Amino acid sequence: MRANGTAGPLRILLAEDEAVNRMAALAMLRRAGHTVVAVEDGPSAVAAATGGVEGEGFDLVLMDLGLPGFDGDEAVRRINARSNGAVSGPRILMLTATATPGGLERCQGCGADGVLSKPLRLDALEAALRGETPVAVATPDAFDPRAIAQMRDLLPPARVAELIGKTAGTLRQYRVTLAEAWRGADRPMLSMMAHKVAGVSAQYGCLGLRRAAQALEAAVEAGPQDVGVFLEALDAAYGPALAYLDARAAETAAF
Repeated sequence: MRANGTAGPLRILLAEDEAVNRMAALAMLRRAGHTVVAVEDGPSAVAAATGGVEGEGFDLVLMDLGLPGFDGDEAVRRINARSNGAVSGPRILMLTATATPGGLERCQGCGADGVLSKPLRLDALEAALRGETPVAVATPDAFDPRAIAQMRDLLPPARVAELIGKTAGTLRQYRVTLAEAWRGADRPMLSMMAHKVAGVSAQYGCLGLRRAAQALEAAVEAGPQDVGVFLEALDAAYGPALAYLDARAAETAAF
């Protein structure tokens, strides 16, 4: 699907700082036939989108909201400013796991052409490129097996098992960082790590953990209130999520 709505492979710039999400998105997009260049921070995203990489431009930019250097919404504003109103620039879609009103407003108000919720799904991407609004299906379930099923359809089992294992390891590391931030009363770090947990867990269908992480992020961003109950809920969701990922990794590796 081309950025103008016609069928065919795209040249895509992916701006994503989270390693496990970046690896999963790269693998799926490339398997789907697209050429993808990945960057990990805001300045690199602007440089690539406005100056080209390897002498070529891009049909599409997938821009994560939270990036080092400066955030994705600022990167979009700088890309648009440098285009000087040109109509031939790449289409830009924001990627975000945020559930906070402020985060969604930033995605919608920065000049991007649309917003996609994490995890990145190929059907949602194709709908957005056709000019349609992707429909997010809410589910009360703790897990959505479609996330890993999509990866299994596109990638070799060993690669999927590797990605799931890396994700479980990343989430375990984030759990430690969250606990340290709580003990140190570091609210900005709590918010940042909750956002990261939401993004990573969503990529692999851990919806219960994602909801708990989004609730903690929203509570921290709402103001100086005690967010201990939200952190406890997040910690309670961690065990089932890690067990789910470990089981899916072992199951996939055995294929």
